[in-house]
Amino acid sequence: MIESSIENLFTEINNSNEYKEYINIVNILKENKEVNNLIEEIKTLEKKATKLEYEKNKKYIEIDKQIEEKTKVLNSNKEYQEYLSKLKAFNNTLLASSSLLDEYIEEKVSI
Repeated sequence: MIESSIENLFTEINNSNEYKEYINIVNILKENKEVNNLIEEIKTLEKKATKLEYEKNKKYIEIDKQIEEKTKVLNSNKEYQEYLSKLKAFNNTLLASSSLLDEYIEEKVSI
């Protein structure tokens, strides 16, 4: 019974508009080379900056500025902004579902 209820919850989540919209924008972003390149550049620079900072090399400060500039460009992209919005909406759906599960478990195990 519990297993089927959990499966029903996951089915409801998968059928939710928030999930469908999130998946749609993820697929759109996968095709956006500009966004993907920026994300990869930022990740690479972050690794480099972390290593330099760990080595106490002050050059990481310059790289942090590059990261900041590239992040501004990324955040100004309309598709990426939509992605962040859809991600937030979907996370809220997951949070609400998690709260329902928590309440259910609390109700069943409390004395």
